[in-house]
Amino acid sequence: MIRIAVTAEALDAVADLLPGNVGYEREPTDEGEWLIWLEPHVVNRLRALRGPGESWSDVILRLCELETRGRL
Repeated sequence: MIRIAVTAEALDAVADLLPGNVGYEREPTDEGEWLIWLEPHVVNRLRALRGPGESWSDVILRLCELETRGRL
């Protein structure tokens, strides 16, 4: 498992998409982000889809928006 930091909004979105595959710390970081644990293949896919300057949260939310529009 690989740990990344995401916003609360991204945590909610990814937890809905990957139930059972997302572990997270009980408390947010001092910056208000949540540390989540994902399978390496999921992180590799997010890394490949991440645009210049995008945070992990940015790419997760962009993908969720595309999913809800039926474009994935």
